Amino acid sequence: MIQLSVFLDDRPGVLASFVKLLMDNRIFIRALTVAKTSEYGLLLVLVDKPEDCITLLEDNNYLLSTTDVIAIKLNDHPDALYRIPKTLGDKDINIDFCYSTLVKEDSMLIVRVEDDFIEVAAKTLQKNGFTIIE
Repeated sequence: MIQLSVFLDDRPGVLASFVKLLMDNRIFIRALTVAKTSEYGLLLVLVDKPEDCITLLEDNNYLLSTTDVIAIKLNDHPDALYRIPKTLGDKDINIDFCYSTLVKEDSMLIVRVEDDFIEVAAKTLQKNGFTIIE
């Protein structure tokens, strides 16, 4: 899955304008986390139409980058927040960062591993009973 990292001015209303732009263009946000640095806001975003979103944001002069991540369904695994890092750690795959959505029907954990390990990590999780969301 493609994660968008979007850099925003750290000012009131900028996040709302960003969300409205996506909403007006019928791009659904599946996961969102916001971080703040001393100079800007950073959004980590998963959307339903990443290629369309990239084009839209570039056309509107947003600064962004993309990163491959793995989105793992949590619904059927109440102990998943333990089992996911344990499963990857047992295969010597390190998680660079992660965040979650906890919407009851569609909860997921988003994990980032090094590019060289992303395919192996996804296959390892699938073999261990986890559902990978595309």
